[in-house]
Amino acid sequence: MGRVARLIQFEAVRIAEQTQQQQPLDDVQALRQAYAACDSDSERLLERAARLAPQLGLDQQFAQGRERLIAVSVMAALLVALLSYGLVSSVVGDDRRINAMAALLAVLGPHLLSLLLWLAALLFGGKGGGLVQGLLSLSTRVPGLGGPASRLLLQATLQVLGRSAGLSAWLFGLISHLIWTLAFVFSLAGLLLAFSFLSYQLTWETTILDGQTFARFAEWAGRLPAWFGFATPAVDHLLDGQGDHRGWAIWLLGCTLVYGLGLRLLLALLSGLQTWRLLARLELPDGSDPYVRRLLERFAALQPAQLMDAERPTVAARSPTGALVNDHQTGLAVVAFELPDPLPWPPSLPLTACTDGSVASKRELLARLQQQAPAHLLVVCNAGASPDRSTERFLHAAAACAGRTAVLLLAADGHAASAQRWRDWLNEIQVQTVFDQVDEALSWAQR
Repeated sequence: MGRVARLIQFEAVRIAEQTQQQQPLDDVQALRQAYAACDSDSERLLERAARLAPQLGLDQQFAQGRERLIAVSVMAALLVALLSYGLVSSVVGDDRRINAMAALLAVLGPHLLSLLLWLAALLFGGKGGGLVQGLLSLSTRVPGLGGPASRLLLQATLQVLGRSAGLSAWLFGLISHLIWTLAFVFSLAGLLLAFSFLSYQLTWETTILDGQTFARFAEWAGRLPAWFGFATPAVDHLLDGQGDHRGWAIWLLGCTLVYGLGLRLLLALLSGLQTWRLLARLELPDGSDPYVRRLLERFAALQPAQLMDAERPTVAARSPTGALVNDHQTGLAVVAFELPDPLPWPPSLPLTACTDGSVASKRELLARLQQQAPAHLLVVCNAGASPDRSTERFLHAAAACAGRTAVLLLAADGHAASAQRWRDWLNEIQVQTVFDQVDEALSWAQR
């Protein structure tokens, strides 16, 4: 998946988490995996979003991108076909007499008008993304392709494009230029076939203008095509239908080729390069964004604790088995770690202290455990909660203050699967002694 697609995926996850229109995303595992898989903060943010995407159905939407692209391409092809038919019909109708000036204006007029609108949007700060938004929005309404995930992806796409000034206008221009380029290719092919197999008389008909008006117009319009071999014929006898009809047909084709197809093709290349440059410069929001700042703080909390002063003597040393070597350790300490109020406390289990998970509360509790130095430490956790790196750091710090440490999982009804998730996670962080029954935990403490 390209970087722009990953940025859109990140924005979609961000919108979903901030709108509160669904259940909160379970991101504990995704956070840990992103932290372990990537080194930089930006890549971790993108990786976290990628791992949360299946919960929103975004992975399926990206997988259906080819079908969506085909649907949008069919719509664009129909637009090109209608546009080409209109251009050719404006020149070669049922009448075999063609007004050369009117035919050229009919072919190039709509094209030049849309070009001026795009230039105005580009020069005066307009986003020019109406066509982009319209095509994307229409694609989400194609049967079988629409849905909440599609609309979420559309909103995220528009927000990502809006971060770069002028990107929407250049992207709108690229799509518009490509459509007009194809339209002129088909139009020129239609005109060439019509002029090759049917006889037309190219004239100039007017009521109030004189012949010099057309002469000046034809000379002015033919200057640039003349550089490519399309000469402007003499205007003599054109008013009476006796002019060089073949030469004027080639003049009309040359003007359409240069001012229509050539100009649009050149602008399509320019818009494509500019769009690619602006897309390459798209980045994630910086750390000043509250959402990003909160995620970076959570990633920072996953960093393992570092020993800042290796020369400073510790209170006690740990044996190879993990037990604290201290002959004065006695008793049992039972600690309640981030237990919710609705969860009942077992009557037979004595409570030494508790922590609500705040930094100050955990610091105070660890200081108390270090002073008490119990022989047995039992940490009681809520099996319905999601373990994270902060929990891991507390367990290791608390275990350093006791001789032996165990974890007791209190689970409410329906949280058996969560308890098993805790067991798997505790095994990964090398906490081997785990209980889910109070009697077993008390028996262990009496050994």
